[in-house]
Order: sequence, then C-alpha cells, then structure tokens
Amino acid sequence: MKLMARLTKDQIKELFSKNWLTHDAMWYGSCVQELGPEKANQLNKGAVRLMAGIEIKRILKLMGKPKGYRAESFDDLSEILITAFQVVQTSFMKFEISFPEKNLLRGQFNYCFAYEGVKKFGLVETYDCGIAERVKGWLDALGVLYTSTDFAGCLMHQNGKCIIDFRFENM
Repeated sequence: MKLMARLTKDQIKELFSKNWLTHDAMWYGSCVQELGPEKANQLNKGAVRLMAGIEIKRILKLMGKPKGYRAESFDDLSEILITAFQVVQTSFMKFEISFPEKNLLRGQFNYCFAYEGVKKFGLVETYDCGIAERVKGWLDALGVLYTSTDFAGCLMHQNGKCIIDFRFENM
C-alpha cells in the first residue's frame, strides 16, 4: 500500500508542520551565524508576519470567505482565529487560546517548542519571540486594530511561562 493512503490527516499535518518548523529553525540559526542575532531576529519576525498574512488569507478561502474578507464582529473574528489555530496547531504545539472577555484573545504556552529549540542551540539569550508575530500577521491581514502584550526576548525564558494578550479595538 502506498504511504499517502495509509496516513491520516493528522499525520500529514504533523509531518508538514515539523518539516516547515525545522526549516524555520535552521534558517534562523544560519541567519544568526551570518548576520548576528539582532538582524536574525528582525528578519525572522518580519518573515513570519508576512507569511502569516498570506496564511490567514488561505484559511479564509478554505472557510469559504470571499477575497478581501474582513472580520465584521468579535464573534466573527473569534471563529476565524479558532479555525486558524485548529489548522496550524499540531500535537507538539502545547498552547491554549481563550477569549476571557469580549475583544480579548489570550494565548498561553506552558511548554514552547520554539523556546526549547533555541535553548537547545544556545540561542535563547538573544532570541526574540517570532510566534506572536504569526498572530499579529493574521490580525493585520484581517484589518483588525489591536494592542498586544509588549515584550522583548522570550517570555518563556524570562518567566517560565508565556502569556500574550491581544486586545481588539475595532470589534
């Protein structure tokens, strides 16, 4: 039997996600070696944010939303974000999202694959989190005005946990 016929959707999703994140980690490490951590962080965060804008548009298309769609209400935005997180989250991504009140998204990591990766390669002291940039890229592409937890570096490294709030202003 051919491999693709035996694999489940979750196994395929896991494989593609791990491959993409391995590329991301190797790219980041190469940038640190070639350009130094400051430039590598700038490039990484910029690339993630741009990729996320494209990613959310693809997710919207899969949801049957028309091209150029913008979230029209908090409930609409919540549905889009929940769907996006369901699409991208795999078993090794140990995070939770919640909406503790209207116009507030909270993301929480008690274990972070990115933190574990940069720690393993000895880069955690100079690493700036790129994961929050993914959500920012989604929100930017959706035309949502927001503020988010302001931080530099890696909250998991600094605090032993990572909690990031995104407060929406125009919902």
